Amino acid sequence: MHTVKILKLLLTYHLSIFVTTVTLYIAGAIALNYMDTGFQPFIIWFKILTLGIGGYFISSYKRKEFYYYQNLGMPKMFLWICKFSFDLTLFLALLFLMS
Repeated sequence: MHTVKILKLLLTYHLSIFVTTVTLYIAGAIALNYMDTGFQPFIIWFKILTLGIGGYFISSYKRKEFYYYQNLGMPKMFLWICKFSFDLTLFLALLFLMS
């Protein structure tokens, strides 16, 4: 599959779950705002936990939308790995910039 097509599909997928992702970012930012930098490991684990809960919610709520991506040759596991990797990398970069 072409790289541009893969990136377009990943962007479409990420935009379809944008509200959930932004909500998790806001929860992490609020936790970071109310806690000192000594709580960064707790905040990172909080983010990983909320990513898992959000992933379960998205997996059950948008179950039928995964057929669209599977028909285009994008396995569900690949979508999840890309989403979690991108979200966690962005969160850690923002966490590093804020401290």
